[in-house]
Amino acid sequence: MFYLSIIAIPIRNINIYLFTFTTSYDTPVSKTWSQGIIASHLMLLIFMIGLFFATHKLKNRTEPNTTMFALQYIAVAVIMAAGIAIVTFDQLVTTNITPFLLTCIVCGLIFLIRPLVSFIIYVTSYVAYYNVIALTITSQNVLLSNRVNGVTAVGLGFFISAILWHYNYTNIIQKRHIEAQQKQLEHMAYYDLLTDLPNRRLFDKLIKQELSSMQQHSHESVIIMLDIDDFKTINDTYGHPVGDNILKQFADFLKNNVRKTDTVSRLGGEEFIILMPKTSLDGGYAFAERLRKLIMEREFVVGSVTLGITASFGVSLLRGTESQSLDDGYFLADKALYVAKQRGKNRVEIA
Repeated sequence: MFYLSIIAIPIRNINIYLFTFTTSYDTPVSKTWSQGIIASHLMLLIFMIGLFFATHKLKNRTEPNTTMFALQYIAVAVIMAAGIAIVTFDQLVTTNITPFLLTCIVCGLIFLIRPLVSFIIYVTSYVAYYNVIALTITSQNVLLSNRVNGVTAVGLGFFISAILWHYNYTNIIQKRHIEAQQKQLEHMAYYDLLTDLPNRRLFDKLIKQELSSMQQHSHESVIIMLDIDDFKTINDTYGHPVGDNILKQFADFLKNNVRKTDTVSRLGGEEFIILMPKTSLDGGYAFAERLRKLIMEREFVVGSVTLGITASFGVSLLRGTESQSLDDGYFLADKALYVAKQRGKNRVEIA
């Protein structure tokens, strides 16, 4: 609509100029014809100027809104009405219906309207055209001919509108399908399939971002590595489906007991890791200890099986210095976790 207004404004000016300064009025009929055409183009010019300013503000929006839909239907109504008005005045001196044909085609080409709505618009326009042209046509034969030709005009416009709408609709559906597939593939690449937690690949990216942020703002952050104690016994005793269910419940439990700014990730098997930005080592230790106690108190239910589990924790500090790498952070947390296992499990150790 924005570019339509850019094209239409100079064309309307040219038409008004030609009819104003190059047309001679030999008879009252020709004068009425010229004045009617000028008035029609002038009203259309005023509308197109308003449409230009309205769509200039909206043309960069990526999501449609009510104003866009309203402008579309108002523009169709005004353009069709202008085409009918110009054809009606033209009948004073000629029998052609080219302006009405052009407006039907232009509306079909430019405005993407659902076929049912488009059908209603074209039928309504034809009814108006059918009745209004009778005001200036005195010959019944010409009137009948133009009414029949009008059916062709609206039929062509509706056909173009329906084809383009279907083509655009198909493209949008395909685009959304491709976007959904891309999101699914991205999710599969960065999230654990069993627990839906971020996997090691995504967690590595988040750690790198946090290290960069720490270097810029000079704050401390903590990573906590934890492992479910004796998880192999659960799998061996109750089977892997029960073990998988426990892992899902455990992952949900972790997500529900961390801050919004924290990130919980599954490293693999029964091992998980938590990134806690802007947290001191003491704060990380206190949080891990609280989490350890909550895990001890919780019962995990799978069908008729009710289990109590414990977990061991290793806490390490990220300093955000150039000397500390990503692997250093993992190594320190893993080392602390190993110590916790060696000292009897179900405990928190600091590296």
